[in-house]
Amino acid sequence: MPATPCVLSRLTYPMLVLSILMWSSNFIVGRALGGSIGPFTLAFARWMLALLCLLPFALPRLRQSWPLVRAQWRVLLMLGLTGIALTNTLLYIALRHTPATNAVVLNSLTPVLVLVLGAVLSRQRLTRKQLAGMLLALGGALVIVLRGNWHALLDFHLGIGDVGVLGAGLCWACYTVGLRKLKPGIPAVLQMTILFAIGVVLLLPFAGYEWYRGQSLPAAGTGTLLALIYLGVFPSILAFLMYNRAIAEIGSARAASFLYLMPAFGALLSILLLGEAVYAYHVLGLATIFAGIAVSALPDGVYRRFLFEVGRKAA
Repeated sequence: MPATPCVLSRLTYPMLVLSILMWSSNFIVGRALGGSIGPFTLAFARWMLALLCLLPFALPRLRQSWPLVRAQWRVLLMLGLTGIALTNTLLYIALRHTPATNAVVLNSLTPVLVLVLGAVLSRQRLTRKQLAGMLLALGGALVIVLRGNWHALLDFHLGIGDVGVLGAGLCWACYTVGLRKLKPGIPAVLQMTILFAIGVVLLLPFAGYEWYRGQSLPAAGTGTLLALIYLGVFPSILAFLMYNRAIAEIGSARAASFLYLMPAFGALLSILLLGEAVYAYHVLGLATIFAGIAVSALPDGVYRRFLFEVGRKAA
């Protein structure tokens, strides 16, 4: 039986956490493949696999939903361009030109861009609770990527790759805010299939140029195929469906605060998969990120009572 709206509401935050975990793994798998596959080819292969997986489920729904799809083609085109064609491609390109620390620090600014764009374009009011949670989570992300050493900020330089990461964050902010512009009615599977198809069409000429230049796929070994299948299914299909559903439930600003989990999950995956050691700053940063997300998710009444109690005890 299909899940009821009540059940889906309870699963909103777990779905957000899982989607961020999958996108964090995308950095590791993408970086592993990046040395042998061009960035446009990697992005094209990822979205093409995702598209092929969804087509059998989406096509039967297309005829019934076509009037609504046609009426919103401009919004769908913008979402496919920013969220599918540009975001990950820019990240794949940027990671060839910037250190991982710079990339993760700049990627942590994406929720800030979402809040700013939401306030400017959608007139979403920024509350003190959201700002407090954002600052807490950003502080936790910085603790992890700077390894607890704030003096590392003095060595932070903005290069071409860093500009690419910022561009990717801006594209993702446009995608997140733009999702609220879509009118309800298009089935989730059909919506993602259309967005993937737009991304594939837009990426094809650039991937073709890489093939022409000799940056084609390497010999299709088992490891490479499994990695591409993973990218095409988990960070692409499942993560996007869960993230889009969460935005519909709680809004873009609150959902974007969970993006601060990405550097935390990146560190945890490096520990588990690459054998890196666990340090105190991992624990401190992760705890601070969860505290920031919890503050953002608190009901307004609970947040006001919390501030009152903190102020009373401080006095």
